[in-house]
Amino acid sequence: IPVPEDLHAGILIPDFVGETSKARGVLDSEVSRADAVFNIGRSALLANALATGQMDLLRYATEDRLHQPQRAAIYKGMNTIIRAALTGGAHGAFLSGAGPSIMAFATEREYTVAYEMTEAARLHGIDASTRVVRPTTRGAHVFDPASATATGAGD
Repeated sequence: IPVPEDLHAGILIPDFVGETSKARGVLDSEVSRADAVFNIGRSALLANALATGQMDLLRYATEDRLHQPQRAAIYKGMNTIIRAALTGGAHGAFLSGAGPSIMAFATEREYTVAYEMTEAARLHGIDASTRVVRPTTRGAHVFDPASATATGAGD
């Protein structure tokens, strides 16, 4: 999927390791058809928003009913951090995989978004670092730091 050149991802990385077994353990063993359809629709919307550059759709495309509501119980401050990213200018924000990292998409103010996420985490007593990166469509590859540009994107 092609992504807009100006798209950045702010990633909040808490200073603790999330246990995948614990993150899986809080998930419901069954989901409703309505929630499954909701998330499938959001996946399609995400692909469409990225491919067409309609960044205003990312707020809706990153909504979730299958794992974030349950995982909020084990990742304190998650919802506050996501709201802080959106308030700071992110187009969309979400728990990355099983967590505990949180990612936010932005085309402007990406460092403000990262700062707001860090501050929200700090208010919940969470030590964390942030990274601002650019998505790549290249796929898996070996990254050579010596060839990295000022924006952090390497060849």
